Amino acid sequence: MLFFAPLVYGQQLTVNESNTKLSIDGTSTVHDWTMVAEEFDGKADVTIEDGALKSINSLSFNVPVESLKSGKSGMDDNAYEALKEEDHPIIKYEFRSMDNVKINGNTTTMSTKGVLTIGGVSKIINMNVTADASNGIKFSGDITFKMSVFEIDPPTAVFGTIQTGDEVTIKFNAQYK
Repeated sequence: MLFFAPLVYGQQLTVNESNTKLSIDGTSTVHDWTMVAEEFDGKADVTIEDGALKSINSLSFNVPVESLKSGKSGMDDNAYEALKEEDHPIIKYEFRSMDNVKINGNTTTMSTKGVLTIGGVSKIINMNVTADASNGIKFSGDITFKMSVFEIDPPTAVFGTIQTGDEVTIKFNAQYK
């Protein structure tokens, strides 16, 4: 009987910064732009069954606003101001639930629901996420939304002649070990 029992175990994991990437893509009246997060942290409590993610008991992911870099200090400063960094220095995500789970080998695809907090405003978001459990857990996905949903005024520059588009896309590959 023991040979046929599925291998099930829970794991407490933390973000592996060296194998995690997060970027924010957007547009402006001049050019498209990307900001890349240089720092993040988070924790996850997951259940692994037969080498694949079975469930997420809890998960958090945090990005310090000032760790977002575009390669242009003026743009970074405008973004930090728009994101209300002084009063709300961390962008936070807290997992709530998952459904439509499909498992194929070490890979689990799912629809997730969580709370994203930007600039002190929290909203429930839905995202399609892929989890690969072959080396810790690597969550990947993306979400597109309007900054105005989080009461963020899209940044402007040069006395308002350069305007950032309201819609942004966050792309992530977050490894937890």
